[in-house]
Amino acid sequence: MKAIIISLIALCGLSTEVNGEVYQADIERGQALATAQCESCHGNAVIAMAKQFPNLKGQKLAYLNKQLVDFKTGLRLDPLMQSQVSALSSEQLQDVALFYSLLVTPKLSAN
Repeated sequence: MKAIIISLIALCGLSTEVNGEVYQADIERGQALATAQCESCHGNAVIAMAKQFPNLKGQKLAYLNKQLVDFKTGLRLDPLMQSQVSALSSEQLQDVALFYSLLVTPKLSAN
């Protein structure tokens, strides 16, 4: 499974070079960050009721990473998201993107 994930990351170009070493996104770090910072708006309980918060589960890895980077750099404007990603490194953004991209989209209802 880990080899598949690394291959997917390489195909999407989501690795960075840090001190001469290539960084590969880490799903466990992504899960920890998502649980701490993202779940209160993008978790199942909230997205079923509050449609203004998108469901990130199962989105494409490159798309999620681009959106996070765009929020961080100011290319995409949303005060709440910008405050959430402002202190995260590019590696942490990749970790979160990887985590959400590998989740299965749940069937949600507002009932």
